[in-house]
Amino acid sequence: MQIYTYSWFWKLIYRYANFVVSVLLVFYLISLAINLDNNLLLLLPFIISLLLLYYLNKSYFNFYKLVPYKIEADEQKIICSEFFFRKKTVTIYYKDIESLTGGIFDARYKGLMKVCDGKNKICIGFFDRMINSNKLITIILSKVDKKIYDDVIGKLEAIKIKRSKKEK
Repeated sequence: MQIYTYSWFWKLIYRYANFVVSVLLVFYLISLAINLDNNLLLLLPFIISLLLLYYLNKSYFNFYKLVPYKIEADEQKIICSEFFFRKKTVTIYYKDIESLTGGIFDARYKGLMKVCDGKNKICIGFFDRMINSNKLITIILSKVDKKIYDDVIGKLEAIKIKRSKKEK
């Protein structure tokens, strides 16, 4: 059983950055609202800030539900725990993995990588900032169904071909 976690810095960022940004946006919104009656041109930044606050919190709430801060991997399954809002543990068997999306699975260097269990309708996500995330990616790719593996490798090869054409 191998254990994968984030460093304390990235745990701090992923867990609490939303709170800091939301508080700053609320203070900004309050100052805009106070001065709104003096200058109607402030209505546009007020609406944009309000929408930004809404979408930021909506995306972070989805992020909190999706990303565990501890992943344990063995030969048959991955066990995810330490979610931000949930105390439960999620177990995904490699044979039940239906899709791999995002990040390196979609031929990008960075980003949220999602592993979806088709049998139990559960998805988990993790970032490349996780300590030894490359090993976790390798384990997942080596254990999933050949069709899913071929799909991910096909995406990586397509990007490699595009880059080689650009360099010529």
